[in-house]
Amino acid sequence: MYIISSSKPMRFERINRHQTIHWLISIFFFLANPMMGYAYAQADSTISIKPLSQDSIIGIENLGAQQDSAKIKEVIAITVSTTKHIDSLGTLYVDGIAVTGLKPWKTNDIKKILYFRLDSRVQDILLKFLESSPFEKSVLTVHFSVGNARTFISNTNIPIYMVVRQKISHWWIWGGAVVLLLLAFAGLKNNILKDDNNLYYSLGRAQLFYWTLLVLVAYLTICFTTDTLPDLPLSVLAILGISVSTTAVSKLVENKNKVSIPIDKNAKSEGFILDILSDGSSINIQRFQNVAFNLFFGVIFLQKTFTNHIMPDFDQNVLILMGISSGTYAALKNTEPTKEQSEPPKQTGDDIPLSPDKPPVKPTADDKSVETQSKNPGADEADATKKS
Repeated sequence: MYIISSSKPMRFERINRHQTIHWLISIFFFLANPMMGYAYAQADSTISIKPLSQDSIIGIENLGAQQDSAKIKEVIAITVSTTKHIDSLGTLYVDGIAVTGLKPWKTNDIKKILYFRLDSRVQDILLKFLESSPFEKSVLTVHFSVGNARTFISNTNIPIYMVVRQKISHWWIWGGAVVLLLLAFAGLKNNILKDDNNLYYSLGRAQLFYWTLLVLVAYLTICFTTDTLPDLPLSVLAILGISVSTTAVSKLVENKNKVSIPIDKNAKSEGFILDILSDGSSINIQRFQNVAFNLFFGVIFLQKTFTNHIMPDFDQNVLILMGISSGTYAALKNTEPTKEQSEPPKQTGDDIPLSPDKPPVKPTADDKSVETQSKNPGADEADATKKS
């Protein structure tokens, strides 16, 4: 098969001559044997895609972190050696299969580079190779190439390792989201964020609930937008571990105080914000720092998830920062003054405060005699004996 080119009219004539010879031979066979003539005509017309022998693929590069592998939603750059205009090779091929409807994200005719953003159409082709695979994620060796609607450039020397995931139904994603909302509502209604005495909001429990909810929301969002189960970066697991450790230390301190201190029936919460920032007497710096860092990096976590449809992998220094902040709060929690959960001692005698509106009452003569008798009970008995 030849390429029709307006700049080379002789090649156009050569194609017409080839087609003329082909149909003459077909007519000859048809006259001799109709079935043979029909088969010969169909044999050449069914070959719609053939490799281009004059052009070649120079290189394929992933614009992400890994150069020799790629994932869905990432961009690959294909460099071509050709004399044609780069826009004439705007069809992406995956192992010889054309990706219908996928247009180049960007082209560079000077350097002969085409950029393609891999989307669900590429994933659908790759999933055909995994229809009988029981694994949720697989790595396939793929040879990308480019061409037009009928021809492509052969590529057998530059493989790309594609991470392919099985698709998940949207019904399961919606079901998981509904269950998550019901669990979160039931937990908040039953004081999941308060201490064991249901008096004050606990910073450790609030931190663990906060990150658990963020990770689940991000996970379900990625599932809904990509129809696949995403990976959990190690940094996300580390943040959950930090939150669990902080909650465990807070629980140990609460249990220690619960054994030695009775509960005041009149104690009550000062509100969520004040409870997690204060130790009962004032707002302290270690609690404020822990809340500020978790709130800031939580917002960054959601922003990157919603923008890139992938869970961000935080830098190691960020994990160290959050670990130091949570560790400082956990270490100093045992030294914080106990919140007003203990029942105050009963006031008797002179400990009873006087009301500012009422002046002190002067003792009367009867009160003095009663007080004297209580101080000298022996003298009262002697007087009673003399009188008898």
